[in-house]
Amino acid sequence: MRVTRSGPLRRVPAFVLHKGSRMKTILVAVDGSEPSLLGVRAAVELSKALSARLELVYVIPPVLLPPSTYAETIRKLEEANAVMASEALSRAKAVLASLGAEADVVQLHGAPAESIADLSQAERVWGVVIGAKGHNALSRVMLGSTADRLMHLCRKPVLIVR
Repeated sequence: MRVTRSGPLRRVPAFVLHKGSRMKTILVAVDGSEPSLLGVRAAVELSKALSARLELVYVIPPVLLPPSTYAETIRKLEEANAVMASEALSRAKAVLASLGAEADVVQLHGAPAESIADLSQAERVWGVVIGAKGHNALSRVMLGSTADRLMHLCRKPVLIVR
């Protein structure tokens, strides 16, 4: 039998849940953007289909400034990052509430893709859902994409929602 396909070939993980397996958790990466909120919606549907729990994950990136920068400036940036995290998580919780769902909340500090991939290695985690802004290939190469990087780093299934 010969199978042909037009367009680029993409790896897609198979989703299998065995009978009698314990309830798993789906990590939902949020950053407050519309694509991440679409990811929250998709994660709710997936969690209902798999009878899985949800965990909203927000990663506060490190403040990368030269050592000569005043401590006060760094403190203000860290406070602003904490406010952004709170607002993003509040928006995601509002989406969950509108869909009649609940989730635990996890805040991490570090590089987003790497931090989420590390967290996903926990036994309780089934996979990760992340929204993507839909950059073209050149933008991803030049600017980077958390979703793209996470897909390469994570050993669990990753669902990218656009």
